[in-house]
Amino acid sequence: MTQVDDDAGDRLLRLYCRFVGVGYLTYFGLVLHQIVAEAPVTSAWWVWLAVAMIFVPGIATGAMTFRRTWRAPTRYAAQTAAVGFLVPTLLWLSAWNGQVPPMTYLWISAIPGLAGWCAAAFWSARVALAYTCLLVVLTQSLNHLSGAATSYLVSDLITNLSYCVLLVGAGCITVRTGRTLHETRRRAAQDAAIAAAKSAQITERRLFIDLVHTWVMATLLAAARQTLSESDLRRHARAASARLEVLAAQPPSSGPVPIAEVADRLSLAVYDVDVGTALWIDRNGRSAFPAAVVDAFVAALTEAVRNSVRHADGCAAVRIELGDGSACVRISDKGPGFGQNQVDDKRLGVTAMKDRIEELPGGSVSIRTGVGRGTTVTLRWRAPRVEPDGIRTLLGMRQPAAWIATFGFLLGMASQAVTGRSGITPWWPVGVALLLFVAAALALLFVPDDPMPLLAAIAVTLTGPVAMVLVCAVLPVPVHSGTQLWPLFLATTVYAFLCVRGRVALGWVGSALIAAVAIGWSIRTGQGLVYGVEITAIDIAPMTIATVVARTIRPAAYDIFAVRDESIRRATRSAQLAAATAQRGTQLRTLDPQIFRLLATIAAEGRLDEQDTTTAGLFEVHLRSVARAPGLVHPLVVAAAWAARRRDVDVRLVDDGADRIDELTESERENFLLWVAAEIDSCDRGTTITIRVNPPRRPAVATVVATTTEHTRRLSYETPNGEQCKGKPRK
Repeated sequence: MTQVDDDAGDRLLRLYCRFVGVGYLTYFGLVLHQIVAEAPVTSAWWVWLAVAMIFVPGIATGAMTFRRTWRAPTRYAAQTAAVGFLVPTLLWLSAWNGQVPPMTYLWISAIPGLAGWCAAAFWSARVALAYTCLLVVLTQSLNHLSGAATSYLVSDLITNLSYCVLLVGAGCITVRTGRTLHETRRRAAQDAAIAAAKSAQITERRLFIDLVHTWVMATLLAAARQTLSESDLRRHARAASARLEVLAAQPPSSGPVPIAEVADRLSLAVYDVDVGTALWIDRNGRSAFPAAVVDAFVAALTEAVRNSVRHADGCAAVRIELGDGSACVRISDKGPGFGQNQVDDKRLGVTAMKDRIEELPGGSVSIRTGVGRGTTVTLRWRAPRVEPDGIRTLLGMRQPAAWIATFGFLLGMASQAVTGRSGITPWWPVGVALLLFVAAALALLFVPDDPMPLLAAIAVTLTGPVAMVLVCAVLPVPVHSGTQLWPLFLATTVYAFLCVRGRVALGWVGSALIAAVAIGWSIRTGQGLVYGVEITAIDIAPMTIATVVARTIRPAAYDIFAVRDESIRRATRSAQLAAATAQRGTQLRTLDPQIFRLLATIAAEGRLDEQDTTTAGLFEVHLRSVARAPGLVHPLVVAAAWAARRRDVDVRLVDDGADRIDELTESERENFLLWVAAEIDSCDRGTTITIRVNPPRRPAVATVVATTTEHTRRLSYETPNGEQCKGKPRK
């Protein structure tokens, strides 16, 4: 475990507190002129108290993180800054002398989110958010009581509450994510290893069943029924034996397969079945393919070509198209075809082929056929799009809570636009501007990849100046209230999150463009350069804070997630290899030595004598039954089933459990398999025994029905309340 992973929580918390300190320092520099301008409306003691209790501990929150022992002093500074904001807020009315403040908002009402950020660092998320909402309600109420604000209180509350909840909520999620990564790093690797081991067992089992069905069973069946020429039988037997030898000699591999090797393996799968099959390969790309995808395509392609050769007299054609993250294999023939209703669960080859491909994420199978119209089987796979964890995960931008907060913020801005329509004619440009910002906000939330794709980021950048031009074209001069300049506030929020999404330069470009539009409007309407600068300068603070996040917390988040993912990958690879190796050995032991002898005889002579022909047919039936019950593929069960068939017992194995047996504990599974083997061993000559692994929704893991000419015996195998499994008769 690396140092980065061990200290993930502390590292993120430390960076977060530095980011908070930068926020306090930046806002202090930007509101200092307003603090001075508002000083005449309150007592002097309140001004000094407010600065001391709000900004000093807030800036100290960031400064304390540079100490060697930083956690305790940083906690003290952050909590002091959080509580310190409430004190001057409650004392403001007692210090107010009744004069109307010179601007449309009090400086203290512009920064309650800073106190919320401090609270988020060390308080629970619920307490931090509730405290932030309290500060917003108090400061906005002071805005309106003092006469500074001339807009509607409700719309101001909706806008500021949703805005602060959005920002403080992101802070809460950042801190919580760091703690969670630290607390769950080992458990996450263990859980991933357990899941990977089960997945590897299932994959290895299906690989084995595919090999047995496609090569061993097909060869034994062809030898028993004498449906192939001696030369073809020799070639098929040699291919089957070679694949079994490779399976026994080579360790399982779950690593990526180069595209050139994928093409070679697919072409080999075709020619091993029929060297006369027409084959075209179109390879474009350099990416590797997951081993599970390659194994599934090889098995499905082999089965499809074998079916074409068998039913279309060798008139098959295969086209393979491989690209970066995609594969398409089309097998077509001009045979007799078949009706789609003929494909049912009893068609083991077709069913297994479809299941293997369609179980792959991004895999699909289509079969186009009809009686007398030939058959075309198309296998497709496209790598699923997976966005790695990063800043969107860290800030909770994928969570419904972020969507709700964003909706509330946009609703608040819309209410300000609607309630501030005094003197605006026509109003439709304002509506269009709102829609542009809504589109930009949705893009920031939902457009995947990080950094945000360039074209999408450019579109978001252009929404601000376009919307500002539309609104400025219909604004009264002077504006009737400060809320009529809502595009400045909303655009700055959009550009701040654009910076966080990794497009810092475009964020600042957008902020500069919208400031240029606002200043140009101010100069053109005779209000002067100073007024234009005053209404846009405050936007520097959130942009600076967002840049700090983009340059510090964002790369740190990727480092931490990358280390965690690498730790999980190592644990996963180790667990996969161990589980797959054990499963492969177990499955190879289920093959009777006589099968290898029969394959060797066929490879050497191209035929079998009468006794071996009978044995080959029996083995084919036996293996087909086993292939239909992957959860029962174990030496105990397979040996019992083979011995029972040799004494004329009809053994039928069915697995409807969707990997249910793999979900049992090791001891439960061992007891269950012993029970199954014992039930098979207890059957006398002429008995028909059906052992079915039940679907997960049923309480009984499996049921047994043993029928003779005289009676029928029914049993079930259950795991009541998670206790050890045991068999019992069912009435």
